Amino acid sequence: MANKTIHNVKTQDLLIAGVEKTVNAIKTTLGPCGKCVAIQGGEYPDITRDGATVAKSITLKEPIQNMGAQIVKKAAQSTEEQAGDNTSTTSILIHEMIKKGQRYLNAGANVNEIKDGMEAAGKWVSEYIKKHSEQVDGDLEKIKQVATISANNDPEIGGLITECMEKVGINGVITADMSYSLDTTIEVINGMKIERGWASPHFITEKESGECIMTNPNILVVGEKISNVAQLIPILEPMVQSGRPFIIICDDMDEVVLSTLVLNTLQGACRCCVLKGIEFGENRGPVMQDIATATGATYITPEIGLSVTDATTEMLGSAKKVIIGKYTSIIFEGCGDEEEINERIETIKARLEDKNLNKYDRGRWEKRLANLSGGIGVIHAGGASEVERVNKKATVEDAILASKSAIAEGVVPGGGYTFLWASEEGRKELLKKGSKWTEDESVGIQIVLDSLRSITWNICNNAGVPGDEIISNLLSSKKGKGFNAKTKKYVDLAKDGILDSAKAMRVSLENAISAASMILLTDCAITDEVEEETVCKL
Repeated sequence: MANKTIHNVKTQDLLIAGVEKTVNAIKTTLGPCGKCVAIQGGEYPDITRDGATVAKSITLKEPIQNMGAQIVKKAAQSTEEQAGDNTSTTSILIHEMIKKGQRYLNAGANVNEIKDGMEAAGKWVSEYIKKHSEQVDGDLEKIKQVATISANNDPEIGGLITECMEKVGINGVITADMSYSLDTTIEVINGMKIERGWASPHFITEKESGECIMTNPNILVVGEKISNVAQLIPILEPMVQSGRPFIIICDDMDEVVLSTLVLNTLQGACRCCVLKGIEFGENRGPVMQDIATATGATYITPEIGLSVTDATTEMLGSAKKVIIGKYTSIIFEGCGDEEEINERIETIKARLEDKNLNKYDRGRWEKRLANLSGGIGVIHAGGASEVERVNKKATVEDAILASKSAIAEGVVPGGGYTFLWASEEGRKELLKKGSKWTEDESVGIQIVLDSLRSITWNICNNAGVPGDEIISNLLSSKKGKGFNAKTKKYVDLAKDGILDSAKAMRVSLENAISAASMILLTDCAITDEVEEETVCKL
């Protein structure tokens, strides 16, 4: 094992240098005039305008600088997973906050009080975003505008997403896939979504997306805890011998059993994935039965006198395709009996007619109904080349997530406008005379509020216009007026359809403050010792 060496001289400088190198690549993608980044990969380069994709591709030779790059990467990924958009915003805010913060630290400020101030400012701005957000309430035009902006101002993608929503419902499942034609098209197929992902990352088959994708798998649905491998042997042997991949969906699984399945998967003895802990309490059984009905499996549960040791191949279900992610899974075209599925749908509909059903229970029943009866919208991303198709698929996936975020928490004026005015009003509210903050807490607040302006500045810079001048003009004009960097005109942002997801803005800010404060708190790093001839010279 390599020796460890402690770096406590200029550690923070190196971390910030790593962040700066990473953000300099990412920030060129921001806004309607943002540029693409070419990333070396396999046979063809990946051409993208997605900040998280750019961040993922960056690895720096100098180990401490690379730590800084990986912090940005993790924060951008977190924003992408939660909201689907604003990954470039997250990265730029991190850079701005640590640059400003380090200047105060060098002057002797208390880093812990600065951190407290930054978190206080973050909470205030999050509330400001919430207060000024406008709920979508099924307005497909607003959703289309958010999706279009998230898709790098591509109205075709925005239109396809809302067209999908018209067919599967505003809360329906929409996913992206690759097409092998020039056109990007939509398709609605039978399927259901499960709010649970893989039990171990070792089951992942697609490293880039972090998903386990299985075609025509056997599916075992078990309503009990699998405590030892011996319980699975009677059904495991025929499943492995069949050569088909298989999925085990169960209440729980002992770590020893899970480890055994993981080991066999890694060694190539079988292709499997485990999902456990679907739903909670009294809702678990009915949802597990829904999954069994949709896939044509028998729900194996002690409640009907069956145990996993009694499982036979006749009790297995199947589906055309299953995509299992970190948090959710989608079953495409389950092989369940149509008559049984319709019978179950009618039972749920009858239950929903009960006027005494409380709001919580009604929500659960409606969700189950949508899962069994609603289709899944698939957007097939087309293009002239493999590079174009891969890039478009990633763009569609982000736009779908951004649309869902807008549905969840509403929309706010985009183009950096909301952050800009939050910065201005936050200064008046939080830093007014007689406020409760200590001097260094006030510094932390100021760091966050000042950094918010950088989004508008970078959007303008990428459009080739002076950011400082635009910001000055916006703050001196009446509220509601923003700058459209695409047309280079001052407009009413809401009327022009320049909208951002409120959730994406909130999440990007929270992740940026978390990452920036951690870097500012860091004064020492431990890395693997690098051989003399391979040391990267600064």
